[in-house]
Amino acid sequence: MAADVDGEVAEERLVEDRPEVGVSTRRGLAGRLRRARETYARRRRALIEALGDRGIEATGRSGLNVWIPVAAEAPVVQGLLDAGWSVAAGERFRLESGPAIRVTVARLDPRDAVRFADALAAVLSPQGRTLQT
Repeated sequence: MAADVDGEVAEERLVEDRPEVGVSTRRGLAGRLRRARETYARRRRALIEALGDRGIEATGRSGLNVWIPVAAEAPVVQGLLDAGWSVAAGERFRLESGPAIRVTVARLDPRDAVRFADALAAVLSPQGRTLQT
């Protein structure tokens, strides 16, 4: 059984494949997993939409990370760090794609997505350290 984009099938198997766990516990676990998936999806969407509103391309269909293509990773990572945001350069996480930064949304409150998008837009602006591709 393959996992769908949001991992629902994998979560169902995780819960169902635990016969030693009581039915009510499995239902509780399934509910917590569903809420976590929904929370992370909401955080991802908030960030992608805030970036899109500023003309910044970003992708992230599932999981905890959003990928943002940039012309050069190091200056963007440093510029965001200077602005109080920690992100990862994408180089060690990619095989064939171009330069990008990886933003983890696990703890990013949707209200902070706008602040982050503003900070990134400032770093990517012509007056900033590097231009977006």
